[in-house]
Amino acid sequence: MALVLNHLDSRLQIQLHLGVNEEGRDITRTKTFNRIKSDVNDEDLYEVASALVDLQEHPVVAIRRSSNVEYDEE
Repeated sequence: MALVLNHLDSRLQIQLHLGVNEEGRDITRTKTFNRIKSDVNDEDLYEVASALVDLQEHPVVAIRRSSNVEYDEE
């Protein structure tokens, strides 16, 4: 049987560095943008993420794309 991949939606996550707590550990928060269409290519999504980064007041630690895929047998 052949495996079929059904690409579902994706999410864009931008992790921000808010500072350091009293124990010296980094404080981070993640902003998540859900329901990104699965057919958006990585370069275009990164361009949008870069524009969103410019609007943040805190430094960015990471930019991530998380995609959901459903497996099906043909």
